[in-house]
Amino acid sequence: MTQSLDEAIAAVASYTIDTDMENEVWQKGVAINGLLATDRDDCLEAARALVDRSVETQDSNGQLSYGPSYPIEVFQHGKEYDAHWEIDERKAMNTNNTTSIGHGVLEFYRRTGDERYLEAARGEYENLQSVERTEDGGIPHHVPELSGVKGLWIDSVYMMCPFFARYGAAADEPEAVDEAARQLIVHAKHLQDPHTGLFRHIWHEQPNSYPQSTFWARGNGWIQAAIVDVLEFLPDDHPDREELVEIFRDVASAVVERQDDSGMWYNIVDDPHTPLESSGTLMYTYAFERALELGIIEDEKYERAARDAMDVAIGLVDDEGAVRRVAGPPGGPGAPLTSTSYGQGFFLLAASQFTDGQ
Repeated sequence: MTQSLDEAIAAVASYTIDTDMENEVWQKGVAINGLLATDRDDCLEAARALVDRSVETQDSNGQLSYGPSYPIEVFQHGKEYDAHWEIDERKAMNTNNTTSIGHGVLEFYRRTGDERYLEAARGEYENLQSVERTEDGGIPHHVPELSGVKGLWIDSVYMMCPFFARYGAAADEPEAVDEAARQLIVHAKHLQDPHTGLFRHIWHEQPNSYPQSTFWARGNGWIQAAIVDVLEFLPDDHPDREELVEIFRDVASAVVERQDDSGMWYNIVDDPHTPLESSGTLMYTYAFERALELGIIEDEKYERAARDAMDVAIGLVDDEGAVRRVAGPPGGPGAPLTSTSYGQGFFLLAASQFTDGQ
């Protein structure tokens, strides 16, 4: 190990602050969360600048940062993405990627009391309430009227659910908190494999199918990170709390048993022929530590797994502060390894769990 954790955090933070994220959406949302987790003055200033710009560029539908933008190029990593529907930029319009920025918007509402942040969050919330849903109430990942399908993607739970819970608490709208739990449960119903406890990537309602069915590392990270973040705002007596805890325990148990001796996890967690990948590794680290703090898991194997992962992750940071070996969007099999804003964000989120302030 060539640098300490504090040195790695400083380098990653500096690189992230200097990254141009003007044209990013969900990636920027994760980066904002990571910057906020450091509680460093320079990171808070940078996060607020990103949030303020996203509010300034909120579109007429209430979606932050110019609204959904999903260039067709991101779908060209694997033929499974273009084998099931005709992808173009219009049809790929996303329902909830911009909501990832809503976490940061609500954090600055908490810090400042400035009502423009709450109004911006309300726009995001109301937009998602208008989306046509699956028969059991799931909010699709893409606009059904354009894509021609109602598909649930595991990515959505991190974009939407912590935001719903936090918005409900901030706006005193308990139905939004209920929505956070409902979406997690509906997504688990369709995407969690009953045999392994792991989550698949994409489910389509019609026809009932899995166009991308692998146990993708970042996908299993999305669900774990989403649940621990939702539980922070979910009342202890909420009727869905125990079900969410059980979902978390099932997937965490399945994931922890598949950690490689290096401390990392494979891009497809049950396939050692895929590369060891950093974003999923960092997401599990963050989620395990948060779950231990919340008391929803207690076994020391999770603490050991998280510490082993964090130790190896420090070495993923290059001399400029870029976190390497991140599977590029949209993830899944064959995604190239690179550096991304969300990889930076999840490094900072995970690392913050091991600093003195945590």
